[in-house]
Amino acid sequence: MLPSESAQKRSALISQYSPKVQKQIALLSRKMIVFGMPALFTRLVEGPVVRTFYFEPQGDATFSSVLNKGDELAGALAVDSVRVERVLGECAISVPREDRQTIEFDKCLHTMLTSPETKNMSLPLLMGTSTDGTHLYADLAAQPHLLIAGTTGSGKSVFTAQLICSLALFRSPEELEFILVDTKNLDLVFFRTLEHTKYVLTNIEDLRTALTMLLEEVRDRNNQMSGVARNITEWNALRTGKRMIHKVLIVDELADVFMQDWDYLKQFKKAERPPAIEDLIMQISQISRAAGVHLILATQRPSVDVLPGRIKANFPARVGFKLPTQADSRVILDENGAEKMLGKGDYLYKIAGSDVMKRAHSAFVSTNDIANILMQNEEIRRTYVQC
Repeated sequence: MLPSESAQKRSALISQYSPKVQKQIALLSRKMIVFGMPALFTRLVEGPVVRTFYFEPQGDATFSSVLNKGDELAGALAVDSVRVERVLGECAISVPREDRQTIEFDKCLHTMLTSPETKNMSLPLLMGTSTDGTHLYADLAAQPHLLIAGTTGSGKSVFTAQLICSLALFRSPEELEFILVDTKNLDLVFFRTLEHTKYVLTNIEDLRTALTMLLEEVRDRNNQMSGVARNITEWNALRTGKRMIHKVLIVDELADVFMQDWDYLKQFKKAERPPAIEDLIMQISQISRAAGVHLILATQRPSVDVLPGRIKANFPARVGFKLPTQADSRVILDENGAEKMLGKGDYLYKIAGSDVMKRAHSAFVSTNDIANILMQNEEIRRTYVQC
């Protein structure tokens, strides 16, 4: 193909976009030359929150010269933040849309309820959408525990509500039970009347008692299954004993829980102290996968004190909403990036079995949405079963 023909095709490709987008393509192309990485624009993926521009490096250009230039590109484009990634052989640059779209919870649920992908999941979670707008799901049973971190206003609490609602719609109270921990008495208390909720714990001593009982139940379940089944799915299929249900413990603010517990334990002599909540959570997370007990822990402050390595090791699935610093991002994700998120549901995540960090956007769950779930849960679930 002659160079002129190639240039004409590329010009035609760019001309299909709005003048605003064309200016962004031109500016990004110039900046990449300045950074020492000449590249040709190949395509644009339009998502609800960001536009992702893809460029193909030319000659001997190296990705390292542009991967850390997000702040400079954001300044040049006059936007809050820009994320630069290497995707196979291309450079992907995600730029916030000036007309950011709201990801509607009810539309996400409708797609989820009719998706063949979720039919084979034991504990389907609605994760929102990927950057291109594709609906995103995960199976909590395959994770088997999840860590979530994000500052106030980042979307962490709304995301947690999204997880609870999706689990409750897909599994009946005879299959799934929630233990909710909300020491601030603000967010998870909305789900107090949900038929799946065993209890909502708001103080440290009740939580310690519940965790101790849960740990005993995990050990009892594992003993029952020993030599008979490898997990509760196999156990329930055999019908050789009492049916076991999945249990999900959700903590709304882990840092607050740990700080209250540390202060409480100081009043005891070391030999007389009750078991620390941190130790109980660690023990449960180590041995509870086969027993069908799963933990979802959320925090605003993902410091190494709140999330030490011994806890993180048992939580391969991580979600990082907007965080103040790169250090905070590294604590939750083991990588930088969460400090560049846009807030209001924009997040980075890793799932079990993959070290690749991806970006996604949570749906917006209003208090009216939660009220509808509480009132119509059984009706919606019957509709799903019939699909």
